[in-house]
Amino acid sequence: MTTEQIHGHEIMALVAKYPEGIATGKLTDIVAGEFGDGARFFTCSAENMSLPELLAFLGERDKVQLRDGLVFPGGSPACSHD
Repeated sequence: MTTEQIHGHEIMALVAKYPEGIATGKLTDIVAGEFGDGARFFTCSAENMSLPELLAFLGERDKVQLRDGLVFPGGSPACSHD
């Protein structure tokens, strides 16, 4: 399990690879494989979120879209910073 928090941009970039949508279960498996089962996430304005919390947060901001058990890229671009 990782102790470092992962920026939400990582998940947005992953979801962007699936314009037709990715099942939340598959996304969870990919994220667990890449970052660990207990990975925590942060954004420019929030931190220490689980994957479901991050997806809800990003969905509220149209960074991703959540429909029928699928996650789609959102219509709002990621913030830009280094």
